[in-house]
Amino acid sequence: MKDSIVTARIDSNLKKEAESTLKKIGLSNSTAIGLFYNSVILNKGLPFRLRVDSVPPVGDTEQKDIEKILKKRTKADRIISHSEELNLTI
Repeated sequence: MKDSIVTARIDSNLKKEAESTLKKIGLSNSTAIGLFYNSVILNKGLPFRLRVDSVPPVGDTEQKDIEKILKKRTKADRIISHSEELNLTI
């Protein structure tokens, strides 16, 4: 039974390109999202590997410095940063 709504904000070009590809293979957005969610369940995580091979780990001192900088940011800065994080391409 389909009784839940998923809402997400993504880049409009990403949406258009994905919808075009999905249409070519005969899938709706809802079906594709359902397949993705099922794959997450089956894989007990994302159905692809996330990698950041070239980024060194952050030490305690650097982490504290980052936290100090983030605390100084305004609410508007945080909103802009959060919006930019949502524009992911995979």
